[in-house]
This record gives sequence, C-alpha cells and structure tokens, in this order.
Amino acid sequence: MLAWPFQSLFWKLFLWFWLTMVSMMAAMVVTVAITVDPSDFLSERRELFRELEIVSRKVERMASGWASHTPFPQFTGSYFYLFDPAGEVVGRRAVPDELMSAYDRTHDRSEPTITFRSGVVVVGPRKVWIGRVPYDLFLTKEMPRLVHWRVTKVLSQQWHLVIIALAVSFLLCILLARYLVVPIRRLQGTSRKLAKGELSTRVDASVRQRGDELGDFARDFDHMAEQLETLVNNKEILLRNVSHELRSPLTRLQISLALARRKSPEADAEHARIEREIERLDELIGEIIRFSRIQHGLSEVACEQVNLEQLLKQLVEDGDFEAQAQNKGVDLIKSQPLEICGVRDWLSSAAENIIRNAIRFTPEGSNVEVSLEQYRRNVIIKVRDKGPGVPEEVLESMFEPFFRVDETRGKENDGFGLGTAIAMGAIANHDGLISARNAHPGLEVTIKIPLDNKLNV
Repeated sequence: MLAWPFQSLFWKLFLWFWLTMVSMMAAMVVTVAITVDPSDFLSERRELFRELEIVSRKVERMASGWASHTPFPQFTGSYFYLFDPAGEVVGRRAVPDELMSAYDRTHDRSEPTITFRSGVVVVGPRKVWIGRVPYDLFLTKEMPRLVHWRVTKVLSQQWHLVIIALAVSFLLCILLARYLVVPIRRLQGTSRKLAKGELSTRVDASVRQRGDELGDFARDFDHMAEQLETLVNNKEILLRNVSHELRSPLTRLQISLALARRKSPEADAEHARIEREIERLDELIGEIIRFSRIQHGLSEVACEQVNLEQLLKQLVEDGDFEAQAQNKGVDLIKSQPLEICGVRDWLSSAAENIIRNAIRFTPEGSNVEVSLEQYRRNVIIKVRDKGPGVPEEVLESMFEPFFRVDETRGKENDGFGLGTAIAMGAIANHDGLISARNAHPGLEVTIKIPLDNKLNV
C-alpha cells in the first residue's frame, strides 16, 4: 500500500522546521515594518521624499487653474495635504491629529522632514508656490499601508535575498530532518530483520556511536536483541536436547513392551494402548526435532532445483491413497511445470503438513483441492478443504507452535499443533508466506514463495 509522502516522519519534520523558519523570517520582516521609524531607512526616506516631490510639481503645474474647492488627487497608500499660509487645509478635508502636530512643529522649516507617531508617518513640509503665495505640502501614510508598502518593496527589490534565505533554510531543514530520520530508518530495518528471524542482526555502528537519545536507544535495542538471541538459542538447544534424550527411553519402552507381550499375551488391549501412546510420543518428539531444525536456519542444509509440479503430484497421490480409507479424496485441480531453488525436504514437509491437515478436517464424501500456479514472480500453492473453517480472529494464530482450535474443529483436531508451525518455518526460510482464509465452506491455505528467493543465489 502506497503511503502519502507527507505522512512520513521525514517530511513532517522537514515541513515543521522549514515552515517555522519561514514564519520567523516573515514575523521579523513584519515586526521591522511595524516598529522601525521610516527615517532609519535611507531607501524609504528617498522614496517618501520622491513621492512628495512628484506631487508638489504636479500641484505647481496645476496652479493656473487651482481653486480652494478643487479636490486634491489621491495616490494609492498615501494622502497629501496642502496648507495655505493661514494654516488651513485646502479643500476642507479632515486632518489627522498626527498631521496637525507635525505641522505645528515643522511648518516653518525650509526642508521636509519625516516624523513617525501613533502609527502614522508624516513627511513635509514641501514649499509649493501658487502664484506668489507659498503653500506647505505634507504626505501621510498610515501604518497598515506602510507595512504593506514596506513588505512589497522588500519582495520587489530584494527578491534575490528572499530566495537565497528560503533556499538556505530549505537545505538546512532537509539536513536536519535527514539527521534525525536516517538512524530511525536504520533501526526500523534492523527490527524488521529481527522479526524475520535474523537474530544476529545488530544496529549500524554509526547509530550506536551517536551521543544523543537515538544512540542510547540503539544501544538498548542491541542489548535487547542479544538477550532475545540468547533466549531463542537456549530454547532451541533445550528442545533438541530434550527431544534427543527422550528418544532413548522411548526405545527402551518399545523393547519392554515387546517383551511384555510375549510374557502376557492376555493383556493385548492394554499393550496396544501403550503402543499407541508411545507412537504418539515418538511422533511428537520427531516433530519437535524437525521444527527445531527448521527454526535453526539454512546453515546445514542442501539447496537444489526442486520440480514443484512433480513434488505436489506425489504428495497428492500419497494423500489421496490415505484419504480413500476415510471415504475422502485429494485432487490436484490446477498445475503447471514450475521449478524453484530450495530445500526439497522442507518444501515437501510444508506442503505435506498442510495437505494432511486438510484431509483430517474435510468431511467424508468430499475432496481436498490442491492447485499450483505462477503469479508474476511468485509460486502460489493453494490447499482447500470442505470442513468447518476456523474463527476469523484466530486465522493468523493458527500457524503458531502448539496452537489448536479445539472449539471449532472437534475431535479431528487431535494433532500436536506443530504441523502448521513447521510449514510456516519451512516456507519462511524460502522468503515465502503462508496465509489462511475461510472459504465457506472450508478453509483455504495459500503458500506463496518468490522464485527469486534468498536461496536462489
């Protein structure tokens, strides 16, 4: 299943850091635009004086047709006020208090100045001669418009600096996100290998040697992996040793049983019961040894090209022969010539266990269906019985060692619960998967093995 890219931790960290830096830069620009006096910026002083000069020239050119009731032209973001010699505003417009305060302080000056008070910028006076009468021209700009004007000027005149700042912050945030995410991905890869049974896997040294919390976590993870490997290896050694040690007493029991039959032939029923239990115990020990060998891995096994079609045909033929005694059958309903590199005994054991389970649970008068096909670069083996199936909530648990679904499969479920676990381990060693689903009726088990598995080297 493909995940949306921004759902990954890398992109989340990158976006959060980058957006935070961009927001901080934007906040700094806006803060400067709000708080700094325009007179502190040479470029702003020049721009404001330039606007005032342009308007004053326009007014002088319009002087020949000027009247006190003539509305003064407005310019975007700026307001202009013309004072007559009596200190009255031409046009009877409402005058901001900040302008009147600035006028009282500066109207007698010969050169324009810039004052900044209560969020209003006042520029002036600029002497304008209409006829032979001197007028004073002032410019005002309110803070919201001043902020917008300043930001626009920065973006229009300093765009290359803005792009450089964004690019540098982008690169730094990418590096920071990668610095945090790469060790997490390496830890994730290590945990996945452990989950596949590669218990000797350890975290990369570059992560373990870090001095931060991720390094601490990597070292703790390796310690956990070592403990886990030790426990699993001890368990496998215990299983093998106990199983082998039990074989000798079983052999002596079988010999003692044979001698007891000779001496007491009248107790045949009891002897037969003892023999069945000895056989069951011997079978259990054999399965434990087989399970332990499969779990141990591939170090001491021989790999070869296995003709799966021939292998399945033989297993189906043997299974059908045994099933006939119970008024059941096994059919190979679909097949094609397929070869795979693997361990013949393990592949045979896996398929045989699944087929025997299906025979056990399919009702009398029905057949177990087996199929073999290739889908893309995978071998697909399906085995379906016509039995009662299993509860949906235990479909995944049924491949665990010693797991039995007693409440669903009734008296037929008299195995040890190791057959499916052996099959799972054998297929997993070929990079394969086993899954089960209720087919209504019955249970369908699917074995999927890649043609390019780790043994195909």
